[in-house]
Amino acid sequence: MNHLLTRTIPSILVASLFSVLAACKSHDAINFEANTKEELSEFIDGNAGQVVSISVVDADKTYQYHLGTLSNGDAPNNQTLYEIGSITKTYTGLVVAKAIQDGKVELDKDIRQYLKDDKYKNLELSNQYITLRHLLTHTSGLPYSFAVSREDIEQGRYFEKISKYTRADYFNDLKAVTLSSIPGEDYVYSSVGTNLAAYIIESVYQKPFELLVTDMITSKSGELNTKFRRAHSEVSKVTIGSDGNGNQMPLASAYWYAGGGLTSDLESMTHYMRHQLSSEPEVAISHQLLEQSWMGHGTAFYWNTAQDDSNEIMLYQSGGSMGTSSWLAIYPKQNIGIFIVTNLAKGDTQEALEAISEQVFDHLIAYKEAIEPNS
Repeated sequence: MNHLLTRTIPSILVASLFSVLAACKSHDAINFEANTKEELSEFIDGNAGQVVSISVVDADKTYQYHLGTLSNGDAPNNQTLYEIGSITKTYTGLVVAKAIQDGKVELDKDIRQYLKDDKYKNLELSNQYITLRHLLTHTSGLPYSFAVSREDIEQGRYFEKISKYTRADYFNDLKAVTLSSIPGEDYVYSSVGTNLAAYIIESVYQKPFELLVTDMITSKSGELNTKFRRAHSEVSKVTIGSDGNGNQMPLASAYWYAGGGLTSDLESMTHYMRHQLSSEPEVAISHQLLEQSWMGHGTAFYWNTAQDDSNEIMLYQSGGSMGTSSWLAIYPKQNIGIFIVTNLAKGDTQEALEAISEQVFDHLIAYKEAIEPNS
């Protein structure tokens, strides 16, 4: 970002100020690997048992780095499995985009036409019905969750409640829910809405959502280890994270479904970034802006978006599980993707990963300009 100095400051003082700032943290533009590892090293700062991994895709080049050591003494690698939390939503958005391309669904149609049930008169407010556009942009008026309340979370019942919550429970709650706002008016982050989008896609294709993700995305992208459900032996290999207070946290991905149920590894996420940078028509659809503010922030198909100084769009999504945090950024015009994951889930971890991603992007651009000054 460019920050403008709005107060009159003597130029010599300004020069001195920037000299001091540069001395605090300077980087050799030509050394992208060292600069990136420095960002990651500062993040984990030697914390025992904490790891962080990053994959950076730049056109046909890939940079992958791992720092830290797991509590069992192992170092992470490209096949270390992690929960990826809400990054799962971008897969759901891509499946919806494919359904639009196939003519199975429409963005602005009443979703009740896909549910084939007359018991959902509650899914409208002030004569405004819910559409897929509303589900994709978290403006449906549906709540964050059916399975748990804030009280459940505060009193430590979260994992127990979600582990017992079934698909039948979901549809019973859907028939009884009261919308909190007129669809399309207010933003309320809703995993209920994301799961409803997946159930709709299941309905129109008459096929389980997990298989649709495999058919439409991971088999095309080459992701061998991006999965919803795993065998017991595989589950035991998914990285256990902590809450930042030394407490190991349980895995919950199996219960989060389309809103956060995927597990993956760095190698598969690298393939996914390349797929997101491809020319596949459903990818282009999923990157289309569905909403945008006057400040340049917007939403695509479960992507958040932002514009840089040259009006180029960046798409991003963070992922948080009970003990893992991740970040994914896609820069379509620059043909760049960045994925970062760590086995820590504190209140500010995802924001810290976002800051690292921005710094790494800047390091990459500086590196490219240093080695290809005329490009």
